Amino acid sequence: MMGQVKKPLEEVLGYLEKRKKIVIIGCGGCATIFHTGGKEQVKEMAEILEKEGKEVLAQIPLPFGVFCCYLPMSSIFLKQHIEEIENCDAIIGMSCGDGLQAVRHFLEEQNIFKPVYPSNDALGFFGEGPSKFMEKCMGCGECELGKTAGICPLTQCPKGLLNGPCGGTREDGKCEVDPDKDCAWYLIYKRLEKLGEIKELYRINSPHNWKKAVRPRKLEVEPIDLMEKLKETKKVIESLGIK
Repeated sequence: MMGQVKKPLEEVLGYLEKRKKIVIIGCGGCATIFHTGGKEQVKEMAEILEKEGKEVLAQIPLPFGVFCCYLPMSSIFLKQHIEEIENCDAIIGMSCGDGLQAVRHFLEEQNIFKPVYPSNDALGFFGEGPSKFMEKCMGCGECELGKTAGICPLTQCPKGLLNGPCGGTREDGKCEVDPDKDCAWYLIYKRLEKLGEIKELYRINSPHNWKKAVRPRKLEVEPIDLMEKLKETKKVIESLGIK
């Protein structure tokens, strides 16, 4: 998921200095998990803006599981507030930049052009939880985990070294950049050792294809049957005893 933190409030207010009527849009996905754009945070932002003399025309907190960036679902809730969006001076997106740009693009297709401003800073792809998360993937376009014992040196190494450890690796296996952090390649070595596959380190691999990281990248897939998937989700929720 997309790890994120809140921007300083002063920055958000600076964006809105000349804007009076505001619409706030949250996210039921990553922003809810990281407490940057869930229902509570949308309400809190509305209260802050109103104290600053703004008029909040609409609060659009998306339900959990409804990602702002996935328009087939988020657009359902946006359409419910089209009138307020048309009448606002600006939109605050409490999601990652992906979600905010998806909303912007959707509105432009409706011939609605409004300033959009972020309230969060996205940090990258994070995993684990429920409270402690770590960056796991940078979306490089050519996953190398099959060659590195399931540990990504591009994200686990501050230098992003793909060909082995640097000369600054400490004797205790710690990183010279952060002595409290294990060297990514030390971790790779120890994992291969446990797997009995140390010889994999002697394999000569082809250079990483950075052409696959050229942005912006695009994907085209067969659309899912949204209603069918929602039915499946409903069954899972019911099987957990949640009604």
